Amino acid sequence: MWPNLAVYQHTSDALAVIDGERFVDINPGALRMFGCAAPALMLGYRLADFSPLQQVGGVLSAPILTALGWRARQLGNLRFDWRCVGRDGREFWVDIMLTSVPHDGRQLLCAVMRETTARHDEQVAIYLALMANVAVRSRFDAHARHLAEHDFLTGLPSRILLRDRMRQALAAARRNGRLVALLFIDLDRFKGINDALGHHIGDLLLREAAARLVRCVRSVDTVSRQGGDEFVVILADIGAIDQAAHVATTIGKAIAREFRIDAHRLHVSASIGVAIFPADGDDIDTLMQHADLAMYHAKTNGRNGFAFFSPAMNRQIRQRATLEDELRLALAQDQFLLIYDAQVEIASGQPLAAEALLRWRHPVRGLLLPEQFMGVAEEAGLMVPIGDWVLAQACLEAAHWRAAGHPLVVAVNLSRTQFMQKNLADKVAATLAASGLPAHMLELEVTEAVIMHHDGNARSTLAALGALGVRLALDDFGTGYTRVGQLRDYALSKLKIDLSFVSGGLDGEVAQVAVVTAIIAIAHSLGLTVLAEGVESGTQFEFLRLHGCDQYQGRFARASGQLDGLGGLLD
Repeated sequence: MWPNLAVYQHTSDALAVIDGERFVDINPGALRMFGCAAPALMLGYRLADFSPLQQVGGVLSAPILTALGWRARQLGNLRFDWRCVGRDGREFWVDIMLTSVPHDGRQLLCAVMRETTARHDEQVAIYLALMANVAVRSRFDAHARHLAEHDFLTGLPSRILLRDRMRQALAAARRNGRLVALLFIDLDRFKGINDALGHHIGDLLLREAAARLVRCVRSVDTVSRQGGDEFVVILADIGAIDQAAHVATTIGKAIAREFRIDAHRLHVSASIGVAIFPADGDDIDTLMQHADLAMYHAKTNGRNGFAFFSPAMNRQIRQRATLEDELRLALAQDQFLLIYDAQVEIASGQPLAAEALLRWRHPVRGLLLPEQFMGVAEEAGLMVPIGDWVLAQACLEAAHWRAAGHPLVVAVNLSRTQFMQKNLADKVAATLAASGLPAHMLELEVTEAVIMHHDGNARSTLAALGALGVRLALDDFGTGYTRVGQLRDYALSKLKIDLSFVSGGLDGEVAQVAVVTAIIAIAHSLGLTVLAEGVESGTQFEFLRLHGCDQYQGRFARASGQLDGLGGLLD
């Protein structure tokens, strides 16, 4: 880089130029010091590659060097003693002076290194210059400061050091009229890996993820671990927000690459929220909050992407938080109710069962359908208590029907979260006992998607429920691509044809004739009852009757008068 300077080439001192953390130029003195026969053995390497894993006192070499390089760029000069290892394995002490040098728009470091082994023995302490007005500190102070300011697992700056660097970045941006971007990063699907493979594998994945993040940013930027699988990146001194978008895209691609951890090949992705100073906040806490909200928005929009903060997003998140609080209140104040959709036998026209459908009597917004609040309930961890309420209420009402001379089976949908419970069969048994409803009068519906995603446990869960004597139905059949052969392995009694295949046809005809006839044939070949959802017209009803469908539900049942005998029981 500076080959024409005679003093650079011929001085006995070891000289090197560092870009980021890697050597980009070295003189003959540096080659001699580290026992390298050719420049190629040093160029592109880091000083950490010529250091033992730990310095005296147990301090890790690599993260300390990262901090020292950053400090040198902040102060302009930094001097410290360092333990090195040559290519031949020889360990020796070096006095290092780092000087920050601007070059072609980058902040390089010029390192002057003199061997000082003769002045040291094995008991000498390593002293690190970490403060502008402190030339030497004891190894104990340096170690304590490092532990306080860096994450123990990844070596990245912790929250304390992050806030300090954020303050500096904001101060510089205010002086220079520049922008600062704050990226809040959460690893998607990390928890599943951690739970399935253990914390050791999870920790190794986090270390590799941290290393990838560092490689995606400039040396003037900061990558910090906030805890768990959350990271924060400060992009200091940027000119436009498209630079933040570029870095977010780069990070997303880097994290999405396969992780090879021990014998495992693992895949995760990143949800990233971006907040920009000064548009999205003028202080650290506001920017952190807004970047976190943007990350949450990116995660709810399908993960593996990034989103910029906006006031509209903030309003949406706050509305969801309010709705979550209202849902908890709704459970406590009995604001939910059930309505019922009759399931009618096609051959006789008799109602045989009724499916329980949840509604929320919101005190301000009126009667709400499940699609207006169940997504929030799922994210808030309320699906189990809400599902427990639905099951208990449906069983009580079905028991009352039976006592009144209307022995209708009650059908209850199980959510994904409910179905995953290990004690589900015990809960159902206890609910039946409390209501007095016979087990054969309860039908539990599970969607095809739930069974597909939990196939390993689905068999045992369905078998335990079937052993209680309850009926089991596979809902939304035809939408999840279940292999027909799998159906024999489940303790099912009914298939429900998804309404998308039945309703919506021209002039009230069946929407997808071939699919419906195939499902009816498959169900009957397996000895299962088949029910069609969403029947709206006489034409659809006649088609289903002619092709041997057993049951149906939909608006046609009420319009045809087939529910008149129930005396408004299902209103």
